[in-house]
Amino acid sequence: MQCVRLFSWCLVVFVAASVMVGIAHARDVTVGIGFSLPPYVIKEEHAGLEVDIIRESFAAVGMNTQFMYLPKLRLPVAFADSMVDCVATNATYDMSYESGLESFDSDVTLVYQNYAVAMKRSGFNLQSINDLKDKVVLSFNNAVKYLGSEYAAMATENLQYKELADQSLQVRMLYSGRVQVVVSDKRIFLYWRKKLLSGSASEDIDIKQDVQFFSIFPPSPRNLSFKDRELCDAFNRGLRSLHKNGAYDVIVQRYAGIESE
Repeated sequence: MQCVRLFSWCLVVFVAASVMVGIAHARDVTVGIGFSLPPYVIKEEHAGLEVDIIRESFAAVGMNTQFMYLPKLRLPVAFADSMVDCVATNATYDMSYESGLESFDSDVTLVYQNYAVAMKRSGFNLQSINDLKDKVVLSFNNAVKYLGSEYAAMATENLQYKELADQSLQVRMLYSGRVQVVVSDKRIFLYWRKKLLSGSASEDIDIKQDVQFFSIFPPSPRNLSFKDRELCDAFNRGLRSLHKNGAYDVIVQRYAGIESE
């Protein structure tokens, strides 16, 4: 009987020690992600819809996450230089080609949805990308890389086409009449409009004017590109568990308030 008790005690100690060792050696993962893209990436708060999904997916498989916020053009460089373990990017982005290293893509983390946004008073009826070629268009930085060949051709042909990194200025310029069309993800546009409504800009510009969102772009799924296939598989397991247990929907709801239109 004493031997049984001794064995049980040793087993408890062994299990406890194993758990402590596992905690002590929990892997830290460094994720390269865009410098700042509210509400998906809010650097100052180390939060955002995309950031939270990635962090909690890794946490679900016992991994700690650190984020390295970088301009988009620096992401493949950081990947190639082993500064990060993985990079968050558009699912159509070829990280293997851009970095010169083999990469493994995760499951889709979330989906951006870009729209052509115009003032309702303009009377525009935008049915296709081709309808933008004679408009004063302001898009996000490097949109020609992400929105396909038809869009790139339109941008080349349209001498009134410009891109801008600061998407808060997109909203301001549309409402002030300096551009006719803005190309933006809907969540991003509404986030910055809400910010402008609560700030001093609303005193100079009527930001309560009606706008229209024209759905002329396909969805833009996002994922992570990894160097390590096993780490990619682990992330996918964590992401799937978030979907299965409802935690994913809880994350989305944290940012749902900005989507009302």
